[in-house]
Amino acid sequence: MFKKLITFCIAGLLSATSVAASIEVASDAPSSYTVRKGDTLWDIAGIYLSNPWQWPKLWKQNPDIENPHLIYPGDVLSLNWTSGKPTLSLTSGSRLVDQLPVSATSQSVFKQYLTFDTLISEAELGLAPRVLGSQEGWSYISKRTPFFIDASVETENWFVYRTVTKFERIDDEQTIKMFSLKKVAEAKLVRALDDMSEFKLVRQSQEVKPNDILLPALGKKTGNVFHPQAAPAALDGNLVGHLYGSKYVGLKQIVVVDRGAKDGVEAGHALSVQQEGALLKGTKGKMRYDSGIDNTAIKVTSLPDQRVGVLLVIKSYPYFSLAMVVDAAQPLSAPMPVISVEG
Repeated sequence: MFKKLITFCIAGLLSATSVAASIEVASDAPSSYTVRKGDTLWDIAGIYLSNPWQWPKLWKQNPDIENPHLIYPGDVLSLNWTSGKPTLSLTSGSRLVDQLPVSATSQSVFKQYLTFDTLISEAELGLAPRVLGSQEGWSYISKRTPFFIDASVETENWFVYRTVTKFERIDDEQTIKMFSLKKVAEAKLVRALDDMSEFKLVRQSQEVKPNDILLPALGKKTGNVFHPQAAPAALDGNLVGHLYGSKYVGLKQIVVVDRGAKDGVEAGHALSVQQEGALLKGTKGKMRYDSGIDNTAIKVTSLPDQRVGVLLVIKSYPYFSLAMVVDAAQPLSAPMPVISVEG
């Protein structure tokens, strides 16, 4: 279904250049559609709308759909027109007892980023227990040997992480730092001592190293259901990097944006990645690209910014957010400006 999302939804995301005055229904939108298992709100929005973030406007206009989170497989959506305006009517289908409502997009793509801690603040990082090592003095720790950490703890189940990339943001003259974490193993407490604890590994994706950090296991968690929508119109931030430090990113990869809950950014918000327009200097007929020479006597012309990608926010922290690349006209890299898709 994710391919369907890309095929039907993203063309609309790239085509919008200003605030939509009215809902733009896709030219091939069906008169009715039966929701299937595995469908997502992005799928459905892409079937009916050229601009998927207009989805809330479509269902809010219709009293039959009180909340898009309550659309289930088997429900039938019917497209109608009233006074030239589109609405969707919903007829409930047969629902199984354990059936869940459709989510924003395929959680299999980014489940790990919602299940495990992914970004951690500088203060939290400083307080987190650290791996000391094993009695054998090995540089890499595997499931065959117990190991010790530098804190006496009581919680039984823990996740082991490795810090990867640092991200920074200036807010009110204060530098806010967060670090990306990559989960490398799961561990269980063996015994607590006075100033340290002994652990054993129960599951690992790679070897554990001294100085890796431990955080209490979160348990089963898949994140909240959310629906596509435009971010706050005044949003002005930056794509500050790939979660794990890659220079360039493309489809389905996870990036970090330096705007978060304190800026009104929430899961489900769509963000436009902008490429800043080039600068030209000179007079008519003698324009050239800006060479960096500061000469105020020469006229400077700035070409317009261009949308080169679209991000879907999947998790919001106070000052930063995680977002998935759902479309890219070219490889994206940091730093690149991000604005609301309707900005």
